[in-house]
Amino acid sequence: MIVDSHTHVMSADTDRFPPRPDVGYWFHGAGDVASLLGVMDDAGVDAAVIVQFVGGYGYDCSYAAQVVTESNGRLALVGAVDMYGADPAADLRTLVAEAPLRAVRVFGVGVDDPGWLTDGRAAAVWAAAAETGVGIVATLWANDLAALRPLVESHPGVSVAIDHCGFADFAAGAEPLFALADLPAVHVKVSSHVLHPLDDPAGVVDALAEAFGADRLIWGSDYPQTEGTYADMLALAQRASRRLDEAAQAEFLGGTARRLWFD
Repeated sequence: MIVDSHTHVMSADTDRFPPRPDVGYWFHGAGDVASLLGVMDDAGVDAAVIVQFVGGYGYDCSYAAQVVTESNGRLALVGAVDMYGADPAADLRTLVAEAPLRAVRVFGVGVDDPGWLTDGRAAAVWAAAAETGVGIVATLWANDLAALRPLVESHPGVSVAIDHCGFADFAAGAEPLFALADLPAVHVKVSSHVLHPLDDPAGVVDALAEAFGADRLIWGSDYPQTEGTYADMLALAQRASRRLDEAAQAEFLGGTARRLWFD
């Protein structure tokens, strides 16, 4: 089973689902759910995780929640709450009550420093995640990854997935990412954004698998925010994981994502 852990959607119906006026990211091609499902069918991808498109909708998860609800179980929802807001833990509880949420995205790669990591707001969100049974997806720059350790250690039962390998610099050793490998709750999303620039991405996947275990690695296309065809993104993931044994490659390409967000 192949599961894509990182996709985004954006509705063509801008009256019903208006984008934020300062939309910060653009898609390569159509971004609606019908287009996503079509390319998944063509590529033989069984299921996908819809990750809230913060650049397009901010923290209004209405469209993502609707398409997941209508997907008959083929799609799962990672929503998002505003960690810079006054009470993101309360916002998380509201989102859990209103949407089919499997995890919450804590987004800290904007222009402002993520002071919420250490001022109590992240601790409250981790506690709310433990209470409501949802996971965490952390979107952070590499230099902020160390702040995850006390949060994860305080709530080891809350699964954490790090988006885009924490934007780690693998040429320089990616030490902030690998420093978290001893925490069993931490998983790593290895997306097209990470793999595209590498001459041979298998070296990075091999190193991550050795440090974290293949059962804590997760492929994600980042479609349609990363340039390239969907089929090419899947082929890149398969090439990157080619030196893993069959069972480990199956975990990377779908098994881990299925356990975290579908089972």
